[in-house]
Amino acid sequence: MHMKKLLLILFLCITGCASAEKQSEPKLLLVSFDGFRYDYLSKTDTPNFDKLVKSGVISDGLIPVFPSKTFPNYYAIATGLYPENNGFIGNNMFDSEMGLFFSMGDREQVENPEWYGGEPIWNTVEKNGKKAGTMFWVGSEAPIQDMRPTFWKRYDGRVPNKERIDTVLHWMTLESDNEIDFGTLYFSFVDSQGHRHGTESQEVIEAIQEADELIGYLLEQMKKKNLLDNTNLMIVSDHGMADVSRERLIVLDDYIDPKDIEIISSSPVIMMNAKPGKLDEVYSALKAGEEHYRVYKKENLPERFRLKNHTRTPALIMIADLGYTINTADFISERENYPSGGTHGFDNQEKEMHALFLASGPAFKEGLRVEEIESIELYELMAYLLGIEPASTDGNLENSLNMLKERL
Repeated sequence: MHMKKLLLILFLCITGCASAEKQSEPKLLLVSFDGFRYDYLSKTDTPNFDKLVKSGVISDGLIPVFPSKTFPNYYAIATGLYPENNGFIGNNMFDSEMGLFFSMGDREQVENPEWYGGEPIWNTVEKNGKKAGTMFWVGSEAPIQDMRPTFWKRYDGRVPNKERIDTVLHWMTLESDNEIDFGTLYFSFVDSQGHRHGTESQEVIEAIQEADELIGYLLEQMKKKNLLDNTNLMIVSDHGMADVSRERLIVLDDYIDPKDIEIISSSPVIMMNAKPGKLDEVYSALKAGEEHYRVYKKENLPERFRLKNHTRTPALIMIADLGYTINTADFISERENYPSGGTHGFDNQEKEMHALFLASGPAFKEGLRVEEIESIELYELMAYLLGIEPASTDGNLENSLNMLKERL
């Protein structure tokens, strides 16, 4: 009997210590507002974002990968790899080896792990004995490396925004072994209003205000659940936004016969293949008329785009200057108000394409503004904050350590 009591006391001490240790290990919550440009916080009052700016770190911008589209950038953030190294070269792609097309609306391909190279952060978390829960992050719906996060959701834009927050915070506070250490949240409405109405519209201002209210709700709920003091919060976006108009059009028919090409991905970066025997003719004609755009054969793409060394990158890439739109005469004539509002996808060096980065929590310095950082740097920073061994990436952790109070 005496021995049983000793063993029970020992067991309680061990489990109690383990529980206390888990409680003390900071969690990480990654939040993204799609299409939230680097300067949107200056467009209106944002008291809740301002609290985080005061208590944490904000950068002059988050530099997206090229093309500055949604799927390539969310997956670059998740893996720390450029598109040519993780395979995600666009929102639309063709893989000649698989004989398959990828598009954002094709549920079968979105969940096909063959499209996704590299190791996403949620896999790294799970491999290191921790738990992850993803709410609508690109790649998290597919069994990459034959794995899934402990919790994940198929994308459903109808799910109310506060419900998304409630769900992830529930995962973070489960009283079981499934309590997550890393979570993601995603919201699309800022991007939607930017596309529809343009960056200077009242609708975008109201979307920014709505985002601020959601941050307020998030912080309030984190406080109620005792997560504020033990959670590092990173708020990001995938890209910025630039205004377009019908006065800035590049009509493909003015240079080539559209029947000679197959467009894989659309404006402002046209990724296309030429019909057999037509490549040099198409390229030469586009090159001769080069104004308000640049055209490259795949092998001649500038190295800084980090795009040409993947089999999915097609033979020709045509890049519109900021604010310009490329399309065929038929497509334009059938749409009286095309183009209007805003869009993205332009050269990632354009400032208007740069996104938001804001971080706050126990690991981050207070009231610090830093220079622009690249989105591919975030994976290693996240792994470091979680105390886990990262996979190989294109990022460099040293570029992010200046944001932290001390080396962990």
